[in-house]
Amino acid sequence: MTYRAAVDAISQATNIVVTTHLNPDGDGIAAALALCYALRLRGKKVRFISPSPIPSIYDFLPGVATVTVLEDEAAARRKRPVDLLISCDCGDHARLGACAALPARSTLNLDHHASNDRFAAINVVDIHAASTGVVVEKLLRRLGVAMDPSLAACIYTTLVYDTGRFMHSNTTAAVFRLAAKLLDTGIDAAAINRALTYCKKPVDLAVQRLGIERLHIDREQPRLAGIALSAEDIASVGEAVEDWGELVEIPRTLAGIEVAYLLREQPQADSVRVSLRSNPPYVVGSIAQAFGGGGHLQAAGCTINGGLEEAQKALLPQLRQAAAQRGD
Repeated sequence: MTYRAAVDAISQATNIVVTTHLNPDGDGIAAALALCYALRLRGKKVRFISPSPIPSIYDFLPGVATVTVLEDEAAARRKRPVDLLISCDCGDHARLGACAALPARSTLNLDHHASNDRFAAINVVDIHAASTGVVVEKLLRRLGVAMDPSLAACIYTTLVYDTGRFMHSNTTAAVFRLAAKLLDTGIDAAAINRALTYCKKPVDLAVQRLGIERLHIDREQPRLAGIALSAEDIASVGEAVEDWGELVEIPRTLAGIEVAYLLREQPQADSVRVSLRSNPPYVVGSIAQAFGGGGHLQAAGCTINGGLEEAQKALLPQLRQAAAQRGD
């Protein structure tokens, strides 16, 4: 990890593309927006190209209207080469989707996940940072970019998202010091929190109801609970859902539950998306890694090939073991 190399690469570049991972979340989106805003202030030609649409929950963020969505790999390959392609919050090259094919003379990988496989020419993977937004903030300080309300709103959003509204174990004194610095710019933290929380649509409540109906407390391991949704269950919602991520928090809210999971069978029933959560010191990150995924010790995800029943047979024994063994 070298911030100095990242500073040099950005300083030498004129045309830059910033991107994030497939199905982007609050950290990847807001970190990328902060970086684009700051680099434009320094006179760079910068575009934010996302491999998936940006959920409407983030419409309040400065600059979000300028984001381009690129889902076609062939179209990506036809783009003119840029000096630098910067990835925010992405653990491996494949997770960039079509944006992985964008031509670039050099690449920079900004992330904070320990499972990151260092796929770029320059890799700044700061595992001590609470969010990729924190990595961006550290980088911008080294670039001499002063904090202002637009930057602060984006960085604060990454903190709220990746600390679970300041409830996860990565909520440290340093996080609160940075949050205070961001609030000193005059941003309305309460308004940002409301925008990220009180934003549900009727379809989101239908999803929550479905999750509660499918909630299962494991009979063999009472510390384990989760939700398993078949492709038919998901189709029954009847509308496109922008973000399924928070559904895994429903089993986690139960008293006595230390490990939670969400399984979502894909429409063709040939793969299952998995979201895992745990309370310290219980660990789920290594389980996600074993299935080719990644993330943090207590928050991780992966995709398992096969149908829902196959995924449950493969995953649940490992989750039971995780719930039985403290990670400390």
